[in-house]
Formats: sequence, structure tokens, C-alpha cells
Amino acid sequence: MVKGLNIPDEFQYTFKRLINLVPYKQRNDRHTQKIVLLYLKLGGEKLARQYVEVLKSDLRENKDRTETSEKSNHEGQLLSDPNFPEDEDEDEDEDEDSEDED
Repeated sequence: MVKGLNIPDEFQYTFKRLINLVPYKQRNDRHTQKIVLLYLKLGGEKLARQYVEVLKSDLRENKDRTETSEKSNHEGQLLSDPNFPEDEDEDEDEDEDSEDED
């Protein structure tokens, strides 16, 4: 899991526990591992845990943005799709109104 990263013995257990809290796709990211270890050394477990929480919240926000974007794109495709049924009643109502005016 953590190759080539020099983790002092005093931080081994805490680091492993914290790295398991990191979102799966970022666990093996060398940069993320280094930052978790740095925060652990400089500020202790509390600071490192805050960083992990920031990673999680960023992931949730990105996921929400992606889902929202995909949803709006899908709705836009439906509206611009020539096979999408238009509301024909509106056209008929307009025609009736113009006939009533004559």
C-alpha cells in the first residue's frame, strides 16, 4: 500500500488508520499519503483527520456537481430531441384563439 514512504514507528498505526479513511481512489495516491503523513507529524491526528474530511467533502461535492451536470445534460437532450413529443395542445389553443378573434 505505502511503498517508499518513510513512516516513523510512532505514526505507523495512526497513519494506516487514517489512510483507510481516505476515499478509495485517493488512498494509493503518493501525494495524498505524503500530505496525511505531514499533517500527522506537524499537527497530530486531529489535523490529519481534518484533511481526510476535506478530501471526503471535495469528493462528495464533485460527485454532486457531476450528477447535476449529467442530469441537466440529459434533460437538455430530451428537449432538443426531434423525437421528443411536443405539447400539441398549446398549438391548437393558439389556433382556436385566433379564430375566435375573427
